[in-house]
Amino acid sequence: MLHFRHAAFMLVLTALTVAMPVSQAQAAKTLKFAEQNSETSWGSVHGTQPWIQKVEEASGGALKFDLYANQSLAKGSQVWSATKKGITDVSWNAMAVYPGMNPLAEVITLPGLPYHDPMQASEALWKMYEKFPQFARPYADNKLLALFTSDVFNLVSTKPIRTLEDLKGKKIRTVAGPLVDALEALGAIPVVIPMPDVYLALQRGTIDGTLASWEPINGFRFYEVAKYVVTNAPFGFSFFGVAMNKKAYDRLSAEAKKAIDDNSGLAGSRWWAENFSYSSRSVLDTLRGNGVEIETIELTPEERARWVELAGEPIWEVWAKNAEEKGLTEARAVLDYALGNTH
Repeated sequence: MLHFRHAAFMLVLTALTVAMPVSQAQAAKTLKFAEQNSETSWGSVHGTQPWIQKVEEASGGALKFDLYANQSLAKGSQVWSATKKGITDVSWNAMAVYPGMNPLAEVITLPGLPYHDPMQASEALWKMYEKFPQFARPYADNKLLALFTSDVFNLVSTKPIRTLEDLKGKKIRTVAGPLVDALEALGAIPVVIPMPDVYLALQRGTIDGTLASWEPINGFRFYEVAKYVVTNAPFGFSFFGVAMNKKAYDRLSAEAKKAIDDNSGLAGSRWWAENFSYSSRSVLDTLRGNGVEIETIELTPEERARWVELAGEPIWEVWAKNAEEKGLTEARAVLDYALGNTH
């Protein structure tokens, strides 16, 4: 009889042990993650989705994410607000769609900054967020998990550009902001049009080139109509933010918070920069491996210095002056920090 009871007890104990992972999975907190990129885009496949997996695994089953890609939960220009309102719990944000939201953060978009990859730029960007109160204040509505940049902008063109003289008079597509001033200072004609319209404009010759990182060069197939790429032109970066609703974060368990914190901040920003942005440089090898003809061009140090002299320093000064006129007294300190003058 005693043997039977012991066997029965062990059977129940085994059943409970087997059932525990299921119970824990059912207890996991599910968070909504919204992004404007499609699930098959480079950034989502190499950035968003691996980050989600990292956090889920780090939480030990305390967290689960539902990904709402391709603007399915909120439009790209409304994701920050949707995060604040709790429509989504976490979001990926292209900060360029919020012009004027944080003028000091736009320092990272200035041409000619001394960064050669997005990890360097993203580290500086996050440290400025931590160091300067006026820099951080516009982001106070949400909990900022990461702040990181695109890869450097390449200059993609239908004809080779190796000197300022080659660039003069060329119609170059860009985003609004300091890069418009930079192109004008270099003698080019800036054209602000949406990225999906660029291919046809290049094909028809209504523009001569575009500023773009490797992801859109591949994704929008620009290489079919523009086969020359300057890889070290001093045109800077765009930047992105990963944000979380504050109340959603506060409601999490200690294990869940730790999983998010361990994959955020400075280390998280560098991770996003490397995986979301820098990794897209491998696109060039993939394209060449598929027989695509692309000529990469690197400006000589002397030639690049000519570009920076015209389109870097004068625009830095205008940017700082305009920011100070808006009452942003930390503008020059932020600019100095971005230029590496941190002493």
